[in-house]
Amino acid sequence: MRFSVNQQQFTRALQLAGRVVSPRASMPILNYILLDVCEGSLRMVATDLEMGIELTVPATVHDDGALALPARLLLEIVSNLPESDVIVSSNGGETRASINCEAARFDVFGLPGSDFPVLPFSMEGVTASVDAGVLRGMIRQTSFAVSTDESRPFLTGIYVIVAGGKIRLVATDGGRLALRSAEATTGETAEFSAIIPAKAMVELMRALGSVEGEVRILYGENQIVFVLPGMRFTTRIIAGQFPNYEQVIPREPKQRIRVGAERFFRAIRRASITARDAANVVRISTSEGVLTVASNTPDVGRAQEDIPAEVEGEAVQAAFNAKFLLDALANVDAAEVVFELTGPLSPGALRPVGREDYVYVLAPVRVYS
Repeated sequence: MRFSVNQQQFTRALQLAGRVVSPRASMPILNYILLDVCEGSLRMVATDLEMGIELTVPATVHDDGALALPARLLLEIVSNLPESDVIVSSNGGETRASINCEAARFDVFGLPGSDFPVLPFSMEGVTASVDAGVLRGMIRQTSFAVSTDESRPFLTGIYVIVAGGKIRLVATDGGRLALRSAEATTGETAEFSAIIPAKAMVELMRALGSVEGEVRILYGENQIVFVLPGMRFTTRIIAGQFPNYEQVIPREPKQRIRVGAERFFRAIRRASITARDAANVVRISTSEGVLTVASNTPDVGRAQEDIPAEVEGEAVQAAFNAKFLLDALANVDAAEVVFELTGPLSPGALRPVGREDYVYVLAPVRVYS
């Protein structure tokens, strides 16, 4: 095996592949990255058996071959090399690779490429396509609402639904729910749904980076594959029934509050300073043209801030977890939002003004005067 590759491109690919490598791997070889050189290209593969990534990196190939090298060590070496071409070589049958860049030389011991697990990058199944930038934003706007409770695994993933020419991503931890939808390119009868581990979706979001173009989604019985130029990303599907998310979205709010998203975010963040010792609860109330955000913790202090808002409907006072509000406001991607309230003990819904593609629902907190 012998090839040369740009140091910066090699480093970027190793960073992406290395994020899939688990520090608690069940098999030693899962701490390695497969370098497979054939047909004039460098293919890099990493997996933790739950998810996997395959990257094709531009390279000048002199001799074909395959070798698995330690992921963390390889990244540390390559990222510290000069910004020049990196030459990687190994003699046939050997598991030692030489890494050369200008005056620097390393010898690294690896494992046979034939020992590396074969990933199920199936190219069969139901397919759909969505813009890479849109998908990246969809994951960011939903992944923070995923549950971390392993006793309910079906809530630890993002629910992906493809139907009617649209793709929806939904996440909930039981106390809040984030739903983002977008246009998708599908076949006439292409419909599927699957719960995908949140960790895999977040790594996919990072892998998309500044990628442009469309991501092709291939859905199989036990796995889902995301395909884009130079990359394939596969992950298992979580078994289980996702909750009926549509029934928790408020349909007939009693009050609508239109307010600047950044101004609302800053007010909530300030009020949360004196709410941290009281379950992080902030109270929301309104008067004509004003939204009041307040918190009160005995023996700590209180805070109150009035901000301009457009208020419609009945007056409703409610209390919410400050962190839950901040998470949504930090990711809503809108200058203004509408906060819809139905009652002091009913869920509230946060939506970007002028858009129907995103809704964030959060349960209120019961407080006592």
